[in-house]
Amino acid sequence: MQCSPDPEDSVCVSTNDLPAYDDSLDPYGPEGHLALDIDCFSSFMGKTDNRMMSKPVIVRGIPWRILAICRPSRGQQGGGRHSMNSRIPRNNNQFGFFLQCNNEDLLQKRGMWRCFGQATLEVLNADGPSIQKKIHHSFHNTEVDWGFSNYDQYDVLTNPKDGYVVNDVIKLRCRFSADVPTGANIVWDSKRHTGCIGLKNQGATCYMNSILQSFYFTTGFRRAVYNMEVGEPNENNIVLAMQRVFYELQMSSEAVETNSLTRAFGWDKLDAFNQHDVQEFCRVLLDNLETKMKGTSEEKSIPNLFRGNMKSYIKCLDVDYESSRTESFYDVQLNVLGMESLERAFEAYTTSETLDDENKYDAGDHGLQRAEKGVKFVELPPVLHVQLMRFQYCGVEQKINERFTFPEKMNLSNCSELGPLLSEEDCVYSLHAVLVHSGEFHGGHYVTYINVNLHESAVDPTVAAKWCKFDDDVVSRTTTDDAIMNNFGGEKAVNTSAYMLVYVRDNMIDNVLAPIPDSQIPQNVSWTFEQERAARNKEKKKLEEEQLCMTIALVTPDTISTNHSFDLVDQSVVNDIIPHETVWKHMMTAELYQFVQDRLFEKSSLPKVDMFDSDEEAKQARNEAIRRIKLNKFNFRLWRMTDNYSSDRNAQKLASRQRPSELIECKGDIRLDNVLNSDFETIYVEFSNKIGQKLQDFDSSACVLCFVKYYDTMTDSFTIIGHTILQSQRKLAFYHATFCDMIGLPQETELKFYVEHSSNYVELIEDHNKAPIGKIVDQQDGGILIVEKLDASTPTKNARTKMIELYNDAEIEFVQTFYNKKPDDVPHEPIILHVCLEHRLESVAEELGKRLDVDPKTVVIWTRYSNSRFDACFDDYSTSSCKLLTLKALHDPRIHKRYRIQYAIMPFDISEVKSVRTPLKLFWQLPNGNVEEVQLFPPKEGTVTDLINEAKRYFPFTEGGTGKFRALQIAASPNLNQRVYQVFGENTAISELESRLVYKQPTLSCRIEEIPQDELDMAPGEFLCPVVHYDREPTKLFGVSFVIKIRNNELMTEVRDRLRRKLPDVSDAEFAKYKFSLLTRDKLCRNIEFSAGEKVNLADMAIQTTGVPQVYIGLDHKSPSQHSNEAAIRILN
Repeated sequence: MQCSPDPEDSVCVSTNDLPAYDDSLDPYGPEGHLALDIDCFSSFMGKTDNRMMSKPVIVRGIPWRILAICRPSRGQQGGGRHSMNSRIPRNNNQFGFFLQCNNEDLLQKRGMWRCFGQATLEVLNADGPSIQKKIHHSFHNTEVDWGFSNYDQYDVLTNPKDGYVVNDVIKLRCRFSADVPTGANIVWDSKRHTGCIGLKNQGATCYMNSILQSFYFTTGFRRAVYNMEVGEPNENNIVLAMQRVFYELQMSSEAVETNSLTRAFGWDKLDAFNQHDVQEFCRVLLDNLETKMKGTSEEKSIPNLFRGNMKSYIKCLDVDYESSRTESFYDVQLNVLGMESLERAFEAYTTSETLDDENKYDAGDHGLQRAEKGVKFVELPPVLHVQLMRFQYCGVEQKINERFTFPEKMNLSNCSELGPLLSEEDCVYSLHAVLVHSGEFHGGHYVTYINVNLHESAVDPTVAAKWCKFDDDVVSRTTTDDAIMNNFGGEKAVNTSAYMLVYVRDNMIDNVLAPIPDSQIPQNVSWTFEQERAARNKEKKKLEEEQLCMTIALVTPDTISTNHSFDLVDQSVVNDIIPHETVWKHMMTAELYQFVQDRLFEKSSLPKVDMFDSDEEAKQARNEAIRRIKLNKFNFRLWRMTDNYSSDRNAQKLASRQRPSELIECKGDIRLDNVLNSDFETIYVEFSNKIGQKLQDFDSSACVLCFVKYYDTMTDSFTIIGHTILQSQRKLAFYHATFCDMIGLPQETELKFYVEHSSNYVELIEDHNKAPIGKIVDQQDGGILIVEKLDASTPTKNARTKMIELYNDAEIEFVQTFYNKKPDDVPHEPIILHVCLEHRLESVAEELGKRLDVDPKTVVIWTRYSNSRFDACFDDYSTSSCKLLTLKALHDPRIHKRYRIQYAIMPFDISEVKSVRTPLKLFWQLPNGNVEEVQLFPPKEGTVTDLINEAKRYFPFTEGGTGKFRALQIAASPNLNQRVYQVFGENTAISELESRLVYKQPTLSCRIEEIPQDELDMAPGEFLCPVVHYDREPTKLFGVSFVIKIRNNELMTEVRDRLRRKLPDVSDAEFAKYKFSLLTRDKLCRNIEFSAGEKVNLADMAIQTTGVPQVYIGLDHKSPSQHSNEAAIRILN
C-alpha cells in the first residue's frame, strides 16, 4: 500500500455525493462508484490497525472496495493541500485511504492476474469543497490495493471549521474506472459482456482489425459486401473472405480468425508481422473491392457511402471571373501540427489564399488579376473518414502527439459551398468511431472505439451512447470520455492519440447504420458459411476425440514370420500394412484384452458400454462388464513394443529396434494411458506357435520372452521361427532340444548361437553352458536368438556376416545438380543404386560414370561433413568410405530406407581441386541485372584473366553482349553493402583477390560482369567511377552498385544522361525524384545539382595509391525494401 506518484493528487472541487450502490449496474462495465461512511471516526482513529471496508462493487467482473485504515504515525508524511500545516496533531495515528481490487479468497486462487485502474479518492465536505486525490495503478495478485498511507492530517479532517467530519462521521467516496483484467486464468467473454466479438491478431495485424471493425459496424458497407458476387470459391477470393469475416463477427460467439482474409490478399505468414498505416490499408482495400464491384448491382455502393466532392477554385477579386475544378475524395487528411482542434484543422484546410503582387493570377483576357484561391466541399459523403496526419517527416521521422480535440457532433457548413447538392443538414455529422494509435513512428498498436448504439440513439434520443473498445480479440464497454477525450493526445497521453476518425452524416444514419438481422443475411451467404461451420465443428470434434484416443498397431506371430531381415518387423510394415485400431485412452487394460479378442479371435457377447456416460447406472454396467472380462482366460498376452535398451547398452552406438519389452497385464483398475503414453503404440499379441496349444506360463521375475531366428546357409536367409518363454537362470544348452524342435532339426544337431542386439550389432555366444539366458539378453524381454547349424557355418558365411551384409546394403538415390547452372542445363533422371557402405566412393563414381557415359573422374559427389550437413567432396575417392553417404554417422536401416544424394559432372578431373585448382566463391552480374553467388575453380597460380576464362564456361551469354568481362572488388555481401571499390587488373593474381584490404575492411569479395560496349575502351582522361544507391543516409546502402565512365571536363548533364541509361528499369517519374551527391567513406562531400555548364573535374575524384577512387557518386532515393513499417501495402488478388 503506497502513495500514487500523480503530481495532481490533490484538488478541490464542489461537493457532489455519489449515487448509492446499485445491483443493476453492469458488473463488467468500465467504471464504478464506491461509498463508505465511518461513524464514530474518533474511536476508529483511536486504535491502530483498525480497518473498515465498503460494500464491494463489481467492475470488469472483479470486486472493488474502499479500504480505510488507522495506521501508526511514522513522522510527518503525506498531506495534500494541508501537508504544510504546522499545527501539532492531537492524534498521532494516520488515516489511510485506499482502493482495493480483487481481494476475495476465491479470486485470489486465479493465480497471476493484472488490472489497470484509475480513481479519485474523495473526502466529502458538508459545507465547502471536498478533498480529492487521484491514483492510477496496475493492480495485480501481489499488490491488491493502492492509495495513501496518510491521506490528510487527522486534526485537519476533524476540525469543525473545515467540515470534513460532522457529528463524528466522515464520508469517503471513490470514482474509478478499470481496464479489462488479464491473466492466465481470467477468461473475458466479449460477446456476453458487450454483445460484440473481436478479431484475432496474427502478429501485427491490429491496424487491419481496427478498420475491419469500423467497416463491420458501418452496416451499409456490410450489406454491400454480403450482396457482392463471389465468383469461384477458392482461398484467393477476397470477396468470399470478407463475407466470412463479417458473417462470423455477426454469428459467432468467439474471436474471429482473419487468416483466410490475409491469404486471399496474397500475403504470407511474414506479412502478418509487418505493421502498416491503417488509413493506407483502408484506401487499398476499398479500391480493391470497388474494382470487384464494377459491372455488378453493387457497383455504386462504396462511392455512395464514402465518396464526396470538393471544388478547387480561383476567383478574381476585381473582375467577374472564376476557374474551378471538382475532384472526388474518399477521406480527408488534416494537419495536426499547430492545430488545436478538428474544427480549426477543417477551417485551415478550406481557408482561402489571396494571390496578389508577384503572385497575381493570369485570368486570360482579363490579364493578371488579384484572386482568391481555395477549396470548398460541394458534396459530403454519408461516411466521412478523417485522417489526422500525426506521422510526418520533419528532418527525422516522428509522430506528432500534440493535443488535438475533436467533437462528438460536427457541422461542416462553414467549410462547404451550400447548393443543390449540399444542404445545411447535409453538413451535420456524429462521431461513430475513433481509431487510436499507441507508440512511435516505426511501431505501435491500434485499437478502435466504436459507438455501437449510434443508430438506436439517433432513432430514440433517450437511448444513451454505447461506446465499446475493440482491442483485437478483446471487446469491452468503455465510457464516452475514454473513447473521445482520453484520445486527444498531449503530454500526458504517453504517445496515445486518435489517428483516424469516422463520422456519419446525421440524416443518413438510418440508412448507413441500420441493423442487419440474421434473417436478412443473403441465403447463399448463410448457407456457405454454415456449411463451413459444420465442417469445422466436425473437425473440432474429431480432434477432441483424438485427444481422448490413441492408435495401436497389433503385431502377431504371423506378422513377424514374414520378416527375413534384421529385428522382428520392418517399420514400414507397422506404418503401412498392419491395420491400425483406435482405442480410448481411459479404457482399462482388461477392456483392451477384450477388444483384441473381438478383433483377432472370437467376438464377445458382452453388451456395449458407453465409457463416457457418467450416469451411476452406466458406471455399474461398465464395472460389471470389466468383472466378467477378468473372468475370461485369454489364450494370449499383450506386450508393448519399444526401442529401449538396457542401461549397459545405452552408451553403445546401436541402431534403433522394436521389441516386445513391457507386459500389459489384464487388470480392471489400470487405465490404458498409464501403461501406453504415446498417441501411436505398437503392441505384440503373443499366442501359441501351434494351433490349439495352451499359452506358456510367464513369471516376470524368473522368465524372459525370447524370439528364435534361424539362419539357413543353403538359402542364405533368415526365418523367424517363433517365440518361447525361457527361464532367466538357465543356460542355452538346457534348451538345445527345444530349439531343434522349434526349427524342425534332429535333436542331435549341433547349433551355433548369436544374440541380435540391433541391426548393427550381432554377438556370437561362444560357450552355451557359461552365461545364463537372462544375462545374454540383458535381462530384457524381446531378445532375439539367432540359431544356425554348426557344420554349415563358415568364417565367411554365417549369421553374423549375413547380418552385416544386410546392414551395410543401403539404397541411395543420386540426383544431379549443377555448379552455376545455365538456363539450358537439363538434369539426368535420378539414379537409384544399392551401395555397400563398406566400399569406397570410387566404386560409386565409376558406376555413375558408366550409367551417364561420362568420365568417372569428373563426377563429384556430395557427402556428409557434420551431422546432416552435406557438401561436395573433392577428397580421394579411393580412400573415402561410402558411409559418408548416410544421413548421420550411425546408419539406421529401420529409419532410413533410401538416402538422397546430389552429384555434379565437372568439366575437369576433380582431383585437380586438391592439386592445381582452388575453389573460389564470388559473385557475378547476369544480363538481367541480378547478382548471384557462384563458385568457380580457377588455377591456384592463375590471374584475373584465368578467373574470367573459367567464368565463361558457365556464364549465360545473350545476344548483343560484348563477350568481354572484368572483375570488380565489392563488399562481401552484395545484399547488405553492395559497393564497388575498384576494378581489378587482368594480371592481378587470384591469391590476392581476397587478401586486399580497402579502408581496413577485410570483408571484401569479387564480382564478375560483362563490360558494356561504351566502356570497352578507356581513353586518357577517362576513368570508371563507382555509383551506389542509398536511402537518405550514405551508410544505408542498398541495391546493386555499378561503375560509370567519366571524362575530365565533360558536362555533368552528360554524366546524368549516362546514369539514366544505366537504370533502364527505373521510370522517368521515379528518376526525376533521385538526388545526386559525391560521397567518400560513407560520408557526404557535396550534392550534385547538374547546373548548366558544370563540368567534371577529376581533381574532385583523386585516385589513392591503392587505385581506389576516393570519391564516388551516390544516388539518394527510397529503398524498395524498406523498414517493415514503411513497406507499401499490396493486395495481390
